[in-house]
Amino acid sequence: MKRIILLSLIALLVLPVLVQASVTYLSEEEYKDLKKKERLAYWENLENDLAELQQRKADAIANQEKYSTTIEELNAKMVPVKAEYDKVNAEILAFLGVTEADFASIMEKIKYFNGEIADWNDLTDKELWKAKKVVRSLVVEYNEYRGSKYGKVPDFRKDFSDLDNKIVNLENNLEAAKPKYYEDDYTIVKGDWLSKIARYSFIYGDMSKWPVIYRANRDQIKDPNLIYPDQVIKIPRGLPYEWKVYKGECLWKIAGYQEVYNNAAKWPLIFRANEDQIKDPDLIYPNQIFEIPRD
Repeated sequence: MKRIILLSLIALLVLPVLVQASVTYLSEEEYKDLKKKERLAYWENLENDLAELQQRKADAIANQEKYSTTIEELNAKMVPVKAEYDKVNAEILAFLGVTEADFASIMEKIKYFNGEIADWNDLTDKELWKAKKVVRSLVVEYNEYRGSKYGKVPDFRKDFSDLDNKIVNLENNLEAAKPKYYEDDYTIVKGDWLSKIARYSFIYGDMSKWPVIYRANRDQIKDPNLIYPDQVIKIPRGLPYEWKVYKGECLWKIAGYQEVYNNAAKWPLIFRANEDQIKDPDLIYPNQIFEIPRD
C-alpha cells in the first residue's frame, strides 16, 4: 500500500508545473538499496515537496482567475478608447494626406533604412570611415524622409523612434571611427581662390591657412594663384603622420609648415625618426616619404 502511495506521489511530481521540486528522485534500484529509516525520510521529503507544489499550483490557478477577470475588464475599457484613437488617427492621416494604401511603401522604407544601418554597423572603423560619404548621404536621406508626411504617421511612431536612435548611434560610430588625420574633398566653384576657401567656416575659418590646402594638392595645383571651377581638391583635417617630399624642400622648411610643427627648429625630430633613409640631414630628395613623429 505504501508503495502504491509512493508511486502516485512520484507521478504527480513529474508534472510540468512542478519542475522546480527540491527532492532528488531515486531510481528503482536506488530505492531498493535504502534502509528503512532512509525510506521513511525519503517518503517524508516527497510528501512535503508535493504539499508545497500543490499549494503553488493552487495559488497559480487563483492568480490566473484574478488576471483573467482583470484582462476582461481592461478589454472592456479599451473599446471606447480604441474607437476614439481610430477616429483621431483617421483625422491625422487625412490632415497629412496619407492613406492606408501608403502604409506598404512606408513599411518598405523603414525596412530599407534598417537594412542599410545594419550593413554599416557590421563594418570595421576603417571601413566605416572609408564609406563616410555614403553613410552621411544615408543620414541625410533618412532625415528628409523622417521630416516628410510619411515620417509623421502615428502608426509608425515606434518604428521611427527606433530608427532615430539607430541613426544617432550610426553617427556616433562614424565620429568614433574618424582618424586623427584625414582629408575631405572640396569642389572649387567659380569665384574661389585658396585663401577664400580656407576662410570658409566649414573649412578652417582662417584665410592664413591657405598654404595647408596648397601643399596637400601640389600634385594638381602648380600655381596657388591658379585654380579652376570643378577641380576637386583635398582639405587636410588634423595633423599628418607622414610627409611626401617635394622639390625645394628641406627638413627645417618641412618642420616649419603649420600642419607639421609650425616650428622650423624641430627639424631634428623628423631626422631622428627617419635616419634609416636620411644619411645627411642636408640631403633629402623629392618623393621620399618621411614619418612625422607626434606626441
